[in-house]
Amino acid sequence: MRVEELSVLLAMILWYAIPVIVVGASLFVWSPSPRRKVVYLSLALVALVVTLVIARVVDREGWGVWLFFVLPAALVTGVRLIVTGVTAESPAD
Repeated sequence: MRVEELSVLLAMILWYAIPVIVVGASLFVWSPSPRRKVVYLSLALVALVVTLVIARVVDREGWGVWLFFVLPAALVTGVRLIVTGVTAESPAD
């Protein structure tokens, strides 16, 4: 392989690894208390959405890249939030 091909391959691997890294980082949002976990997941989801809104305001032309980076993590966090909210016990129980 030539150096140019290797650098393009490395850049492509890094480009597609960023969403995986962001999703992996979103999986670290955890708490032993189900109520706190709902709060933490909600805050993480708000942070991801705010990131997308800021990206849209700042970079109107290329904000789709930010969508590519952040949307998978937002979807995973949203699903985790729904599952945690449904399975969390109510204090009245």
